Amino acid sequence: MIVILLCGIEEKDGKTRSLYSEILRDEAVARLNDLGKVSDADGYLERTFMSPASVRAGFLIREWMEDAGLRTWVDSMGNLHGRVEGMNASAQALLIGSHLDTVVDAGMFDGSLGIISAISALKVLKSIGKLGELKRPVIAFSDEEGVRFQSTFLGSAAVAGILPVTALKISDKRFP
Repeated sequence: MIVILLCGIEEKDGKTRSLYSEILRDEAVARLNDLGKVSDADGYLERTFMSPASVRAGFLIREWMEDAGLRTWVDSMGNLHGRVEGMNASAQALLIGSHLDTVVDAGMFDGSLGIISAISALKVLKSIGKLGELKRPVIAFSDEEGVRFQSTFLGSAAVAGILPVTALKISDKRFP
């Protein structure tokens, strides 16, 4: 997404292109590295749903969303939303994002890359006035991996309106 967006930026002067390149490349890479350090384990990445590291990561992502000019909120399933309104408030939305949780010993880019690249892209689109008609929500989904509750896609199922009521009764070993 970042490469495609960079190719579409009209270059009026070298400074403008350089600024957007910095946001899309340097800032995104730094944020990936920062988020990759937010772990519940020493020596590897582990950030399961509702863990202390998951909460810390959510605060970071929220800060970055707000830096990009997004209005933020957390829904009842723990999904972190950020949104920039398009030019037409009644237009449909194009939802972008990924999951914030990880498996045990996860890769640094799993989930995080989708969230951070979406935030970075919206930051640039907003700054150059090219948001277009659509609303642009970014979501950091709360539980895609299913490590803690052995039930995958809880966050995205809630957003899609297909979360079974039985999923709300699932407990884990920490809180039976």
